[in-house]
Amino acid sequence: MTYIINSNLPATPELVEEIRHSFGLDKPILTQYVLWLQSAMQLDFGTSYMTGRSVSEDFLHFLPTTLILVACGFVLTFICSVPLGILSVYYHNRFPDFLIRFFCFIGVSTPNFWFAFLLMLFFCIYLGWLPAIGIEGAQSFILPSISIALMSICINTRLIRANMLEAQKDRYVIYAKMRGIKGWRLYVKHIFYNAFLPIFTAMGMHLGELIGGALVIESVFALPGIGLYSIQGIANHDYPVIQCFIVVLSFCFVLCNAIVDICYGLLDPRIRKQMENAENAQKGQVYHFESAIKENV
Repeated sequence: MTYIINSNLPATPELVEEIRHSFGLDKPILTQYVLWLQSAMQLDFGTSYMTGRSVSEDFLHFLPTTLILVACGFVLTFICSVPLGILSVYYHNRFPDFLIRFFCFIGVSTPNFWFAFLLMLFFCIYLGWLPAIGIEGAQSFILPSISIALMSICINTRLIRANMLEAQKDRYVIYAKMRGIKGWRLYVKHIFYNAFLPIFTAMGMHLGELIGGALVIESVFALPGIGLYSIQGIANHDYPVIQCFIVVLSFCFVLCNAIVDICYGLLDPRIRKQMENAENAQKGQVYHFESAIKENV
């Protein structure tokens, strides 16, 4: 039916009815949803209105580019935000701290697509060091990775700074100072290590944010990923493509949160201890309940 949609034929009642029947739009809404849900659970999101190809196959074709972009952005977020956050705490209320805070304020306030255009103008047009659009090798991911990671870097840096400043007030920091531990060893091994768990939770959320940011960045740099594919689907009102992107994005957020929760318990022994105590208390309650029943019987 793609050739009918794109042929600009007059929308006669017969043609409209034929298209509605071919897409199953003549069925009740509840039936349409059940049929779509059954297909979606089998990773079948239907056929694109514009291309006539399977949406799932197209997503699998474009997915590697997006995964590379998101992975580069995530790594860049981690390797930049951690040193910046530690530096900001180490030089608290001094010039490096003010400079890093100013950078984070500007980075959080800057739209990533506008920053992407600035990078493209300077490095691609003025200097000619990097390709502007498309994929011409590994260098094609440098500017998109910086663009997509800027806001996450700034948010994570501020979060690291806030958590480390709060951790400085704990008693173990005072005891560490009394044992003669100071300098970078104190800030990295003791303060940052104990303030890392909330940061780890935020890093998991950044993965979902980076996938959502790929929607815009891939359009700016014309990277053939699911972001550009979904933007084209939105512009063409290609609803199977839009539905597939929303489901994939939601699944990524849920998966990242689940992984973070699992790793959170593995990294923090206090949480494992609390879970063990809760299980032991529950077993004790069950034992006392069973004993009371036996006594009454």
